[in-house]
Formats: sequence, structure tokens, C-alpha cells
Amino acid sequence: MVSERVIELGEHTRRSSSNAICFPVDFVHHLAKSRTLQNVLDTVATWIHHIFDAERVSITLADGKEYLKLYTISGNQAIPIDFRMPIEGSFVGRVFKNKTLIICDDVTLSDEIDCKMLGEYGLNTCMDAPLISGDSCIGTLNVAHKHKNYYRLEDAEKLQCIANWISINIALHLQLVELELLATTDELTGSFNRRCFIKELKERLNDYHQKEEAFFVAILDLDEFKKLNDSYGHDMGDKALQYSVDIIDAQLGDDDLLARIGGEEFGIIMSNSSMDEALACLEKIRAAIASFSIDCEGQQIHFTASIGLAKVDKHDSNIDLLVKRADMALYDAKGSGRNRIAIDQRVAVTPPSESDAV
Repeated sequence: MVSERVIELGEHTRRSSSNAICFPVDFVHHLAKSRTLQNVLDTVATWIHHIFDAERVSITLADGKEYLKLYTISGNQAIPIDFRMPIEGSFVGRVFKNKTLIICDDVTLSDEIDCKMLGEYGLNTCMDAPLISGDSCIGTLNVAHKHKNYYRLEDAEKLQCIANWISINIALHLQLVELELLATTDELTGSFNRRCFIKELKERLNDYHQKEEAFFVAILDLDEFKKLNDSYGHDMGDKALQYSVDIIDAQLGDDDLLARIGGEEFGIIMSNSSMDEALACLEKIRAAIASFSIDCEGQQIHFTASIGLAKVDKHDSNIDLLVKRADMALYDAKGSGRNRIAIDQRVAVTPPSESDAV
């Protein structure tokens, strides 16, 4: 039978409300200096390791509705970093769902997946506290030790107080991450947006002029998109945009970037080493879009895309020049019958006045 103790939220604070929780001054200072969410999590794990004399400290955060993702570890590596722990069938999942601190005094008696993993690495007891923000649980703070029956109720009180305290910090950083994502992401398609495209393009162009790291810019436009919208409705047009992003993403490399920069227009920044490689990639994208179909009440709807491609040039003193050349190549592709790729053959010429607005 599993040996565990469930500590209801508030029970331990009512029991000893006069107790004071003391933290090392350096812990508070280091936490205050943490600039990113990962910095916060790593700092907390490192210090909790010392405060609790733990063999292992870890922090999980919610990853969708079915998993908790392990973001940081200090000590024993029983469960690896980035591991996605299922909420169902795990000890930490019960803590998360019930929003309740639980101590497992002997993990060898548990059939839950995380307890088994801890036991295989010589850890015999664990104590997990929920990270509560408002009415929601955003993750868990977990400690483990090699000795059975190691943690006391006083330890539970301290761990939950720390969890409550750092939850505020973590929640704020999660909000910042979400805001940053919203600022750089196209809501409909999930791809990057125009703002992100411009920012990345400026950085790439600067690197090119400093380090001669060549790259390509492609502008892709869905053909006769207005006709598709008018004939089948805007919902069908939205699906065409969403499926197009999936198709394009599947062909791009890790160092490439895709952004929706207009209604049915996408900007692609490619790190291919040669024009042939860039063309081969874009041809796969063009062909995949042309062969794709969307079901509309039993009717298969097809659509195509035209693409303009330009390679960065030493005369591209700002992003306007580069994007304009890719745009002109796109116009060539449209004018030649659509559903094709056109390469810019023009020489970039710096105009008298320059700006960095696309």
C-alpha cells in the first residue's frame, strides 16, 4: 500500500500561523536578477536544493491539458530535462490536478510513472507542491531524497510557502512570454507576423554586410485568393492560409523563417547555401500547395501559389531594396501565368533616400 500524506492547502499555515519562513538573502537577490522564465526556474531549483538538503529538485509547468513539462533540475537526473510527464498516472499529475501538496514517504510502493523513475535512481521519498496562480495550478515544485520518510510537516509548510511565493514570479514571466508570442505571431495561421519578419530581415541583412552570411528572400502569394473567398466563403480562405503555412513549414529548415506579411502573402527568409537549393525547396512548396485540396461540402477545392525569389546583394543597403526585388520577381511569376517561381535578375541600386519600412 502506498505510504503518503496529503497536506491540504492552508492546513499547515493554520496549524502554525506564527511560524516564520526564512530565506537566504542571496536567494532573494538572485531571483530578483532573473531576467527570463528559465532563469527564474533554474535559480529556484538551485536554491531549493540547498534549503531542503534535497537529492533532487525539479519544476514542472503545464504543457497543454494532458502533460507537465520538466523545465529545470538540480541534482539527481532520474527524470530528464524536457520530459513531458503525463498528468494521468503520475504522482506529480495528482498534485497538479488536486492543487494539493503530497508527500510520498516510500516511492517504491507506488505504481505511478514518476515514482518508479525516481526509485530506479535510488530516490525513495518525494514531496511535490502545486504552483498556484489565482484559481489555477500552473505547475509543481518537487523535491526528493534517498531516505524514506524523510520529509516532515514543517518541510511541507516551507515548500508550499516557497511555491506560493515563486508562483507569482513565474506567472508574471509566463504572461510576458505570452505577450511576446502575441506580438510576433499571426493569430490566424500561427506563423510569425510582419513585425517579426522585418526584425529578422534587418538582423540578417546586418549580418550579411558584416560577415557575408548570404541568404534568400521569397515572397509567396496565393493565386486568385479573392476569387476563392468570394466563391467559397472566408472560412475556406482561412483554411487555405492555415494549410499553406503547414505545407511551407514542412519544407523549411531550422534556420529559415516564415511569416504572414499580408492578407494572402507570405515572406520567407531562407539560409540555403546556393540558388539551386533555394529553388529546389520553393519548388517542393509550390508543388505541394498545387496538389493539395480542401473538402468543401464534398467538393475538392484546389489553389495554387506564385513565388518571387531574390538573393541578398552587396547593394542591398536596407531591407526595402531586397524585399522590392523579391516582390518584382513575384509580379513576374504572376504575369507569366501564376503557379510558378520567378527569380529576380535585377541588380540592386541604392535610391537617394533610404528607409527600413517594408
